[in-house]
Amino acid sequence: MVGGIQAIIYYVLLITQDSRLSPIDFWMLAIITMLMAASGYVINDYYDASIDKINKPARWIAGNTWNLSIVRNLYFTMVGIGAVLAVWLSFRLELVNWLFLYPFAIIGLWVYSFKLKCSPVIGNFWVASFCGAVVVIVAMPDWLLDNRVIIRNELWIYVAFAFISTWYREVIKDLEDENGDRNEHCQTFVVRYGVFSGKIVALILGVILLVALLWWDAGEQSMTVDFGLAVLQGAVLASMVFVWWAKDNKYFHHASTIVKVIMVVGTGLLFFI
Repeated sequence: MVGGIQAIIYYVLLITQDSRLSPIDFWMLAIITMLMAASGYVINDYYDASIDKINKPARWIAGNTWNLSIVRNLYFTMVGIGAVLAVWLSFRLELVNWLFLYPFAIIGLWVYSFKLKCSPVIGNFWVASFCGAVVVIVAMPDWLLDNRVIIRNELWIYVAFAFISTWYREVIKDLEDENGDRNEHCQTFVVRYGVFSGKIVALILGVILLVALLWWDAGEQSMTVDFGLAVLQGAVLASMVFVWWAKDNKYFHHASTIVKVIMVVGTGLLFFI
């Protein structure tokens, strides 16, 4: 999904023929980003082994399907391959001074899995920031090389959409995983302040997401996009209803699934702008 989103950004929201990022360079950047994202999931599962045993018994991999040493070796292999490719691409684009972004991202994902994930607010904000960064990184070479004219304004609207929708879904996931997190002494916002407070935060983010969709809609001329955004606004409202009236984890799971669909459909609408 990361690669698909970045391809849409590159081919739709940049004037590709004038970009400093050639198609070969772009796909190399996408592979590096996918390796980073995948390594982030792997190290997260590594540290989440005992929690996933409770929250995801049917999908518990680290420490179950694969032993933890295999998971750890897979993580370092992904990080190593990504580092080699990042060095090569930085020299190719003459952006060696910005190579620090790769270790910064890797360390950031590790710190999230090791420490921040169980911290109220900052953990969710950290994940949402990285999701927005997946979009921004495609435009960064042109931005840094003073070729900003080829970046369409809709890119920044989509960054806001990706950031807010991810943060919203992360809070809903914390509501869904409250039992496992509490048993493992993971002090998420929901564990520390209660389910009701978590619902309020989720609803506030749902309202912000609605406002972001309305902002996006206000600048659109395409009837197809207008219709799609109206559907997404209705879907956000439906997810908020599930969150507010939730009696058990199934309600939160439904809300999380709806937000996931919103993210996918919102990305697909970029083809029609």
